[in-house]
Amino acid sequence: MQASLRKWFGSDNPIDVINFNIGMVFIYISCLTAFASSIYLHMNREFYYVLGIGIVLISFFIGYAGQSGRYQVACFAVVILLDFIIFPGAYASDGRFMSFILIYYFLGFLLTVFVQDGIYRRISYAIFLLSWILSVTLAYFHAVKTGVSLFSGMNILIDVIIPMIICGSFSLCSILASLRYYKVESAKAEKSRRAADETEKSKDMFLMNMSHEIRTPMNAIMSAGEILLSKDISFDTRQNVHHITNACRALISTLDDLLVFSKTDDRNIVMQESEYDLTNLLDDVINMISVRLMGSDVRLYVYIDPYIPRRLYGDMVRVRQVFINILNNAVKYTKKGHIILRVVMSDVMKDSIMMHADVIDTGIGIKKEMLPNLFDDFQRVEDNMNESLKIEGSGLGLSITKSIVESCGGSISVESEYNKGSVFSFDIPQKISDAGPVARVETFKELGVIVCDDDAQMKEILMDTLKAMKIRCTIVSNSGEMSRAIGEGVYTHLFITPECLEGSCDLPALMGANITIVVMRNVDDPEDDLGDGKIVKPLSCLNIARYFENETNETGTVSEPEAEKSGEGLIVKGARALVVEDNMTNLMVAERLLTRMGFEVSTANSGNSALSLTKVMRFDIVFIDYMMTGMNGVDTLRQLRKLPFEWTGTVPCIVLTADAHEGAKQMLINAGFDDYLAKPIDMEELDYMVRRYLTEDKLI
Repeated sequence: MQASLRKWFGSDNPIDVINFNIGMVFIYISCLTAFASSIYLHMNREFYYVLGIGIVLISFFIGYAGQSGRYQVACFAVVILLDFIIFPGAYASDGRFMSFILIYYFLGFLLTVFVQDGIYRRISYAIFLLSWILSVTLAYFHAVKTGVSLFSGMNILIDVIIPMIICGSFSLCSILASLRYYKVESAKAEKSRRAADETEKSKDMFLMNMSHEIRTPMNAIMSAGEILLSKDISFDTRQNVHHITNACRALISTLDDLLVFSKTDDRNIVMQESEYDLTNLLDDVINMISVRLMGSDVRLYVYIDPYIPRRLYGDMVRVRQVFINILNNAVKYTKKGHIILRVVMSDVMKDSIMMHADVIDTGIGIKKEMLPNLFDDFQRVEDNMNESLKIEGSGLGLSITKSIVESCGGSISVESEYNKGSVFSFDIPQKISDAGPVARVETFKELGVIVCDDDAQMKEILMDTLKAMKIRCTIVSNSGEMSRAIGEGVYTHLFITPECLEGSCDLPALMGANITIVVMRNVDDPEDDLGDGKIVKPLSCLNIARYFENETNETGTVSEPEAEKSGEGLIVKGARALVVEDNMTNLMVAERLLTRMGFEVSTANSGNSALSLTKVMRFDIVFIDYMMTGMNGVDTLRQLRKLPFEWTGTVPCIVLTADAHEGAKQMLINAGFDDYLAKPIDMEELDYMVRRYLTEDKLI
């Protein structure tokens, strides 16, 4: 018996099935009551026929529902049967036009309320109203015709009380069943919610741990690369080190995408704003993409407005991520031709600019029907003719890029023609920290440049760049034009490719001319002795300005920033730094980076060791790793602040951490740290921290 009850009325069933079964029970009870009442009231024979046929048909629809599971259809059929056949037939054969049948009409109405949904419910309501109104109308006109009162012969018990008890009991049972069902479902939902929360926490913990475990060795690799770049190494070795560090940054960028996607369900990304150098950001982006294009048939061209302010204030990490994601997308889908990066500014105000960038490629393009959903999660451009393009990438890059741009207050758009290429454009507002331009164009007024290259696109962009820098320039296509331009004596430099230089018939005379020959090399070209100087493609105002500045300073004609040379990293004097880190490799690397800056560095591999050092030495700045075994970074900081020395309460304490999830910086600042330095350590950020927190007498 209990098994049958659970089968019909158990909370494991859907609520509409439970209420359907309850409704059928009360319909049978109503039919039995009607039979008993008809016997007591001596009804006509037709009344029994109608009820008997009705019970048979209702039983058929109950069986149909049990076999097919289509309870909505079965309930709809039962309502039509009750309101159009059984009740009207019983009412007409009753002989008493204000009988108990009128109240039983509400059984069909209650079935509609508790069981049906959608179109079935709306039609059933209409059927109930139509049938009930017609029955009452028929009773009224019958009373008028016969002159008999509507309430003549009414039996209060049979006509009113019993039907109301049955309909009321049906309502009560259905309400109680619904409450029990929703209570059980609420408990299940709460259990599922708690399980989902635990899963979310586990996922977040996994991603944070993964981020930490990847960033920690990346810190050692990239910082060691920075140290190598500070040495006197060959040009090719310097380029190889750049390739290593750029590959590390690409991995970190992918990791950042995963963290952003996992932590921002509403895509409202929190910005971590600080001052940054736009030149370094664009250099990193260009170098990374150049490395990715090595060995391919795709050329990268760059135009950067030389008047864009160099020092900006914003979230450098996020802005860099936008550039990398869009350019990586162009590289992924461009197998031949070129990619052009254009960076200019608009809406220039006293303290802010709108940085506008275009990434133009000659890739496979995007089909028109894919454009509206291009920035959705897990959307990828597909080409049925190229299987590799279908599976490459996570499909998150553009979605996250759009989220970052919009969180910065900017906008992003795309134009594309299938099989011809695409243009991705974005605008990001940035505050100005220092209005000095990325290229110091005022120092180049006496310069004149001849450009000799067989790449028409490159010559066009280079011409625009040199004109924007106020450098006199001319474009030549062959050795004859080149010789005539050199003979005019108004040009100081010749920018020429190795192929054009080696193929020149006037090479001996050219080498002896009073003009500086600058060889424009690709990033993967082997080192050679051609020319007086070298500059690496793609050319932009950044490396052109850097070349001429280096030449003016008579430090050699190389295309790398002089800040990377040994000795010019020194920015402090007579300053002591303490580094607390339990990873010995990272400890060693941090020590070397700070020593290169001029610090006298002490190291500790635990919080307790650091506290011991602070009791016997005074430091000007302290760097503490957050996730250390034993005493973590926060506990070490608190113990340091409690020491009975005046300097320990005010010394700048910078947290070193590979925890890059949203909110980590604010959490650690709230814990008492003065600032936050993410791993891998960025030399620009480290330089900024040192200059910000050291007193002026300690800075060179």
